[in-house]
Amino acid sequence: MTDSTGFWSYVHKDDDADGGRIVKLAHDIVAQYEMQTNDTIQLFLDRDDMAWGNEWQAKLDSSLASVAFFVPVLTPRYFASAVCRGELNTFARRADDLGVGQLLMPILYMDFPGLDEDTPTDDLVTLVKKFHWVDWRTLRFADQESAEYRRAVSELATRLVEANAAAEVSTVSEAAADLEVADDEAGFIELLAAFELALPELTATTGSIGEAITELGVVAGEITADIGTANQSFASRLQLMRKFAAGISEPARAISTHGVDFAKQLHDVDLGVRAAIERAKEEPESSAEFCSFFDSIRGMVASAESGLGALQSLTESFAPLEKMSRDVRPPLRDIRQGLTLMIEGRDVMRPWLELISNSGVDCSPIE
Repeated sequence: MTDSTGFWSYVHKDDDADGGRIVKLAHDIVAQYEMQTNDTIQLFLDRDDMAWGNEWQAKLDSSLASVAFFVPVLTPRYFASAVCRGELNTFARRADDLGVGQLLMPILYMDFPGLDEDTPTDDLVTLVKKFHWVDWRTLRFADQESAEYRRAVSELATRLVEANAAAEVSTVSEAAADLEVADDEAGFIELLAAFELALPELTATTGSIGEAITELGVVAGEITADIGTANQSFASRLQLMRKFAAGISEPARAISTHGVDFAKQLHDVDLGVRAAIERAKEEPESSAEFCSFFDSIRGMVASAESGLGALQSLTESFAPLEKMSRDVRPPLRDIRQGLTLMIEGRDVMRPWLELISNSGVDCSPIE
């Protein structure tokens, strides 16, 4: 019996919306895998758990020899999450480099934009379409006690078993993989060029969200003033809630749209920052320039901790309003989704500080 590791990459809100079926599927597959192989799988499900990050980085730094699978559960929200996008991109590139791409098995859980496009505009959709995914769009509705569901889970586990067997006999060594670069893999210059384009776009998107939030504040202030002077009957309160819902609908839609843009732009910035850190290790003669860059990154992370932390409080403040009237729930849902995508950005940026610290680049002042 051996111990292997499995990573299940998904959006928590998708699991909540589907009554916990996504997490249940993960456990069902692991149980079938262990039954077929007599192996033990250490399943990592919750990226909020510190163990996820530690184990994730350790496996990426190794040969992935003890990784049984990496399963991204694909939904529209998955591609809108900067954290999920980073996980998928990183594992896909690493597994492809080492010749064990079969360990990445996407589950197509729902339709998402770009799915049926011959040339998707989202580069991550293009990347994931290279892997052979499992179509779960109909099975997500199946009775979990039915023979149809149990058979599909067993077949999915069997595929993972076969993928691991194929990975074990792969003739691609890690050393050889380091020397080979796929023709379509972005190089340092492409990554930094994308970074240069994405960074001002990210700043502009952040500004646009700030403007929408300011507009929300104006509407909220007007409603608060009306409440102070209005008849306090429930009928009048309902009219005010409807007026509030109508007033925030447009900025709410803007926040939702800009939140998706923020996640995609941050993904390109993340790739650029990581590429620059790796490059800094190879060019000690340019340490002064890289150290200046590192200082700007530290400042960016510090600003994010402050600004995005405030957004967390703002998001939480909307919860009581959603209970007051159903009319306000759709726009407040848009606001919450957009702001959540921004708040998740902290999880993308925080690792930059550790990567800089571990880069070995000497940024101490010259005496």
